[in-house]
Amino acid sequence: MPDTLSRRQFMAASAAAAAAGLAQAAGPGPLRIYGVELPPLIMATPYGVTGIVTEITLRACRRAGLDAEVEVVPWARGVNALKSGQCDGLIPTIRSAEREALFDFPGEPVYRSDMSLFGRADRLPAFSGQLGELAERRFVRLRGALFAPEFDEAVREGRLHCEEANSFSAALRMVDAGRVDFAAVPRLAGLQIVASEGLSGRVAALSPPLYRQPFYVALARKPGLADVRRRLDEQLARMWRDGSIAAVEDEYRRRNWLPPGPAKAG
Repeated sequence: MPDTLSRRQFMAASAAAAAAGLAQAAGPGPLRIYGVELPPLIMATPYGVTGIVTEITLRACRRAGLDAEVEVVPWARGVNALKSGQCDGLIPTIRSAEREALFDFPGEPVYRSDMSLFGRADRLPAFSGQLGELAERRFVRLRGALFAPEFDEAVREGRLHCEEANSFSAALRMVDAGRVDFAAVPRLAGLQIVASEGLSGRVAALSPPLYRQPFYVALARKPGLADVRRRLDEQLARMWRDGSIAAVEDEYRRRNWLPPGPAKAG
């Protein structure tokens, strides 16, 4: 009998330790993911945060067995919170060597976005997609953000004159006011801002897009989040293969990029 009790006690203690380990890995409460306002990719509405990237991220979390919530914050605050560990994830994030030294990234992107240059509609030049054709123009981009590899490198090396704005909306208004020639903005977000802020006919996207940029969920370097990264990566890869990500984008396209309405009771 004593040996049987010892074995039972040992098994019970082992199970409790394993459960505690899982709880510690998952962390207290749901994953706290910050996102920057970027309609129709990420949108704060009266009934919650939605948008294409938001929904793909939350669906991937659910499929991975992870509870998560998304909160919209300014980009700079989100980056600082991820660095300090005040949040668990940040969307949408562009990978770079500098960011990979600070954060963890799933191998699979959460979305791939066309990145466009927006200029005055009455002054758009002929454009073949080569950035060198616009070397003498003036640009603006989101403060502290990346845009496209060739563009970011040219700005870093001083080959392009580029100012910074606190929001994509402010960047497009700078174009409208003639303060710069082009705003570097994700295409869908730029088109949404142009339509919602009465800039149609005055500000337009240059075609073709400059680059198709993968967007990622960046994860904080926290104990336990390595497994979260692995599980998210696995589910995102499946979602790209089974068409789930394209289906989310198609849902928004059918609604003219508008968010879904509030959930109905019952």
